[in-house]
Amino acid sequence: MPLFLRERRPSHELLDDERLPPEEMAASLRDLEHLNRRWGASRALAAHLEPRMLREPRRSYALLDVGAGAGSVARSLTRRLRASGLDARVIAVDLQWRHLAAGHGRGKSAIPALCADAFCLPLAAGAVDWAVSTLFFHHFSPDENVRVLRELARVARRGVAMLDVRRHVVPLLFVAIAGRLTFEADVSVQDGQASVRQAYTPREALEIAARALPGARTQTVFPFRLLVTAPSPSAGGSRP
Repeated sequence: MPLFLRERRPSHELLDDERLPPEEMAASLRDLEHLNRRWGASRALAAHLEPRMLREPRRSYALLDVGAGAGSVARSLTRRLRASGLDARVIAVDLQWRHLAAGHGRGKSAIPALCADAFCLPLAAGAVDWAVSTLFFHHFSPDENVRVLRELARVARRGVAMLDVRRHVVPLLFVAIAGRLTFEADVSVQDGQASVRQAYTPREALEIAARALPGARTQTVFPFRLLVTAPSPSAGGSRP
């Protein structure tokens, strides 16, 4: 088996199906929360955001977490940024209200949530400081991701950061083998494998991001993830 999967294989993930029974949906969302916590999704995003925020005189920031699901990363990112002395408010955004509702009230406090389409967010230009996402980029075709990136950059005055899995045989094998032992829902195993197969390589992601926004960058993040970042056009060429 090659060390990378040569062809991207787009597919429809079961968690995105509104006909998925509520109990299976909730179980799969819990699996995603566990996966993001184990792999440090909010830690990777905070590592990109914190130094950029802390070098500015201001300390209050508003962020969007797009494709947030039940909002676990949004909650964790809020806690991390606040622990650094930043007055951060992270708004969870998802097209499916059921996903947002499943996470409502989890933890010590609820987070603000918005049911909206990432292609056409109901927000004014520059309404927030940063737009982020986790395991969202792979859902879309290259042309769709260009549209998503431009829309996120429209509403985020500072920039965009999208964290996702890389298309590689190692995460595919991890989901296929370890996922059956650790995931609560069979849906998570099927969707996890589909996610890896339709994910992008760092080079592919960079080509897409560069089409969408000037100054875009892509970096690899342990384990087998990539981070797509770009400053918003209104940021005046600041480092992404």
